[in-house]
Amino acid sequence: MKKFLRAACMLLATVSLLACNESLPAPVEVGPYTVDAIEKGVYHIEDCNSARPAGNYTNAEGRMVQNNCSDMYLIVGKKSALLIDLSNRLADEEAIPSLRQLVYDRIGDKQLYITITHNHGDHTGMLPAFADDERALFWIPAADFQRGGNFPEGRTEKFAEGASIDLGGKVINTLIVPGHTVGSTVFFLEGSDACFSGDAIGSGNGVWIFSYDGFKQYVGGVERLIAYIENPDHGINAEELIFYGGHDWQKGDLPKLDMQYLYDMRTLIEQLGAGTADYDPQAYNPMLNANFKYGTAKITWNTDHAKRYAEEVAAK
Repeated sequence: MKKFLRAACMLLATVSLLACNESLPAPVEVGPYTVDAIEKGVYHIEDCNSARPAGNYTNAEGRMVQNNCSDMYLIVGKKSALLIDLSNRLADEEAIPSLRQLVYDRIGDKQLYITITHNHGDHTGMLPAFADDERALFWIPAADFQRGGNFPEGRTEKFAEGASIDLGGKVINTLIVPGHTVGSTVFFLEGSDACFSGDAIGSGNGVWIFSYDGFKQYVGGVERLIAYIENPDHGINAEELIFYGGHDWQKGDLPKLDMQYLYDMRTLIEQLGAGTADYDPQAYNPMLNANFKYGTAKITWNTDHAKRYAEEVAAK
């Protein structure tokens, strides 16, 4: 009897899991975009498709090219929806109508809010798709948009550190993790294992740090992020948490970015302070000349600045 009950329970669990998976829509292409579901009411949008895949590929002319695909995330609540980031600016004439279509097809007549993880062009590029759309309201981090940007007056609100937004059954909380930019913002979805991090901690192939001061901000930012997640008052299941970055294709062979990734990032920072971090030379530009690495984590930074940082830590 016990064996029968155990088998029955396992069968029910399997059926429930399959039913849950089957309830999620399959990935679809809409113009130059591909959309898939992370969980019910939460969508991942990439500016790529089968003709123009993410990362390195051979185009129709036989040339090797790279699509540095930038990702967006759409969270749909009972009352409203939040679109996180606006990806690269695409020259494709189908880009604007396609992006608007895929968003409004999924949110219906709900209020649309748009936010940005940080002030870089590959995350604000499709602003023209919604700048003249009276239905769209913008909710952006003040720390990264002190000068305003090109967001429409009267429809834009700048939020401060720790702000939240309630979409109706889905609440989004924010945390600033500086380093990549001074106001890089991470978005937590309450009751979910999903965290949307933009470029704040990278996407698996190196968080880009553009200055010495930026790295020092990042050191504190990583500690703030770990402390926030581990704080039981925030109700986050650290063991199941997944970071959805701004460039999913950069994960490479990593199945996901999880807390091990973040803990590896902390260890890598400690190794940089000790002057023992391993690295691969890079040729992005003189400022970003090395990929420092430990475990699953990478930081794309500068060797001279890393030496200076280690000397500063040693002098304390």
